Amino acid sequence: MISENISNAIEIVSSFIERRFPVDVECICSELGITIKDNQSLDKDGYLICQNGKKIILISNRITNRHRKRFIIAHELGHFLLHRDKLYSCDHISDITQENINSQAQEKEANAFANELLIPQTELKKHIPIAPLTFSAIFDIARVFDISVTHAAMQAITVSNAESEVLICYDNHFRKWYLSAHRYTFPRMVPMKCPVDLPSVAAATDITGAWTELYYGSVHQEVFCPYGNQYLVLLSGNHR
Repeated sequence: MISENISNAIEIVSSFIERRFPVDVECICSELGITIKDNQSLDKDGYLICQNGKKIILISNRITNRHRKRFIIAHELGHFLLHRDKLYSCDHISDITQENINSQAQEKEANAFANELLIPQTELKKHIPIAPLTFSAIFDIARVFDISVTHAAMQAITVSNAESEVLICYDNHFRKWYLSAHRYTFPRMVPMKCPVDLPSVAAATDITGAWTELYYGSVHQEVFCPYGNQYLVLLSGNHR
């Protein structure tokens, strides 16, 4: 459930741009009089600033992934629509290298706005299968909303219909984070070190004995490598 503040901000956007998917974040910026400048030398991924009365979103030259840039723009739009009358205000910014401009709560709210703008839950649910999630369904979601597979997987599992899935991100075989559709998935149940050799396993397989803290019996296991040594493991079965 999104907050009233985010819902109102989305309504503002919807008042001047048709909600088609994928969402055209650059068009939204244009309608709001915000210029986007990427390839900037910054100490953070992005900033919303004002220079001589002009609103500008700056994006670091370290960000080369198109999906990441779209999310940063959506995130900064969240700051503009939600926080410009508070701490993060164009009128208050004088030094873009200043740290801790935004509170943790504001950052969380801007992320929630970006998610709802790019992949609203009501639209996402139309693409969620009744059966447990698969990467095939997640790839389709990523394509429809023009977001990364990782982003699509993270959002999809939060509204899963089957509620048996666990999504784990392993980096060099060590757990980086996990998400679960099941409310009783606890950290102690999710292995810190991956119990299977990710580079050598099949993209999709049924496996027994590897995920015994999470499931009874056979487990459907799917693996996707977004980049480098980072792997997403999507599991479903009889949850403990």
